[in-house]
Amino acid sequence: MFLYICINIYIINKEKLHIISIEESFKEQEILEINDILSFYRETNPSIKKNTIYWKIHDLVEKGILKRVGRGRYQLGTQNTFSPQLSNKLKTLYKKLDSEFPYLEKSVWNTSWLNQWMLHIPNVNMIFIEVEKGSEENVFYFLSSIQKNTFLNPSEELLLRYANNNKTIYIIKNLVSGAPIQEIKKIKIPTIEKIIVDLIIDKKMLSAFQEKDLDNILDNVFDYYTINKDKLLHYANRRGKKELVKKRIAND
Repeated sequence: MFLYICINIYIINKEKLHIISIEESFKEQEILEINDILSFYRETNPSIKKNTIYWKIHDLVEKGILKRVGRGRYQLGTQNTFSPQLSNKLKTLYKKLDSEFPYLEKSVWNTSWLNQWMLHIPNVNMIFIEVEKGSEENVFYFLSSIQKNTFLNPSEELLLRYANNNKTIYIIKNLVSGAPIQEIKKIKIPTIEKIIVDLIIDKKMLSAFQEKDLDNILDNVFDYYTINKDKLLHYANRRGKKELVKKRIAND
């Protein structure tokens, strides 16, 4: 009886949202603008309220029929969010920082997350600690007292010295205000949109991840994950490099 009720609810919801018709109508369309979806529902019910359609869109996203790729922009398919495996080393580091600076806005990430998409795995592993402006030196003094190979905004020359020593280095830099951040297990890390922008802009600091390797990283990331281009370009704009980034990702 319970299974029968569940099946009926599923069928009713599917018909209510017109899922089959949506998939058929937009299967050849790469991007669905909000007005496309509004027009679709108004064809079947001209008197339908805009708020009702917004709730339907919410349900379609929740059910994996649509995925958001920007403000008011969607694609058919399931949302696939970047959620990397956090190493014990990274977890321990973040807990120490959070204990010492509980109210400080911060984010950490590990370049080893990129290795799966690279043709040439670099010998150096970098862990970035990004903190709000004005706090970089305090964080540097604290971290360098407990962790070797800690640097504050290192030069390209210094990074090259560590390029082939198979060690992990810790880099402290400024966290740009408004940077897209997500939280996994109470640890704040950059979203994939932020990582993409940083890879494109910070060519010297991230020199081991450029040229063909960057091409490969971007191809894989855009193929596999749901990328919010509005969020990506907003952050690029915050860094004053919107046109550069826009041009670089134009074909992805």
